Amino acid sequence: MDGYQSVPNPGGYYPPPQDPMGGPGGIPPDQQGIPPQQPSPIPPPQPSPIPPPQQPGGYPTAPGGYPSSPGGYAPNPYQAQGYANQPVPQVAVQPVYFAGIQFVYVADPMQELNISTGVLIRQQPQFLEQITGCESPNRYYVFSQSPQAGMKLLFKCKEQSECCQRNCCAASVREFVMDMKHVANVGCMDENFQNSFVHINKPFRCTCCCLERPVMDVNYSQGNQLVGQVKQPFTCCDPYFTIYDYSGTLRYFVSADCCQCGICCANNFCGKMSEAVFNIFKDAGLTEVCGSIVKKVASLSELVTSADSYQVNFPADASPSEKILLICCALMIDYQYFEQKADNDNRNTVRF
Repeated sequence: MDGYQSVPNPGGYYPPPQDPMGGPGGIPPDQQGIPPQQPSPIPPPQPSPIPPPQQPGGYPTAPGGYPSSPGGYAPNPYQAQGYANQPVPQVAVQPVYFAGIQFVYVADPMQELNISTGVLIRQQPQFLEQITGCESPNRYYVFSQSPQAGMKLLFKCKEQSECCQRNCCAASVREFVMDMKHVANVGCMDENFQNSFVHINKPFRCTCCCLERPVMDVNYSQGNQLVGQVKQPFTCCDPYFTIYDYSGTLRYFVSADCCQCGICCANNFCGKMSEAVFNIFKDAGLTEVCGSIVKKVASLSELVTSADSYQVNFPADASPSEKILLICCALMIDYQYFEQKADNDNRNTVRF
């Protein structure tokens, strides 16, 4: 037979030829009375429910190998690298200290001033002055004080002035500019990388009695918007300052008794170991005290240098801008009364 291979069969029976259609002799199955066989439906394979791997804290592992948590914390790099059993390094937040004061930083100085009841101003001691005899630019640190949050560093202030004026002129008349820089990052304490918040300008004034009285202009660094002015009118005896807001309105009067030991003996040991209180008033009659600026008793480092510390207690209804002006008034008091050196009487000038 054509197309088939003959295979010896002892019984002499040969099976009929098969057709690709499936029927004997090439007859399709449906024509033989046999219904065609339908393929049985095979369901697709279903993945077996396998619980997600658990972390030691009970949280499932997110795609990519990073642990997820309800708090949304950052991924753990050790888990992605296959070091799930290694401890996660923790950054220890160390307290920040300056001159024995523990403090923290603030993000918004105006918001902090709004709730602050007072500030502490610390002048940085300049020991190099005692060695060389040359006057260095003054530096100040302003700490906010509030009953709930404690001490917070608000500003760093650095004087910018000419060396000739610092060493040849009295501090009460010399010209300088000063930037109050907001410190928002503990890792950046360099003044060159901090944003200036308030700009202070004190022009040179050759003061003589009622002529050429000292004045300090205060502006916001951004936009150069005027905050106000601090002036020192002429008085016969008692120190006297006036504070004006941006519109020229007289807001506060600051006055002190000149017979205090901390003022009349400011350049000797008795004066440094005594407080000097400057009261803040709202009326020209100086009848109702609403705040104070207090020169504090000198510490050990301040005894051997010209550095001083000031406590400013704000009036209860003072705005943040008015509190900035009161801080500037405390700085002006320092230059007018407590920056003179006892061994340099030739640099003294009329200060009242």
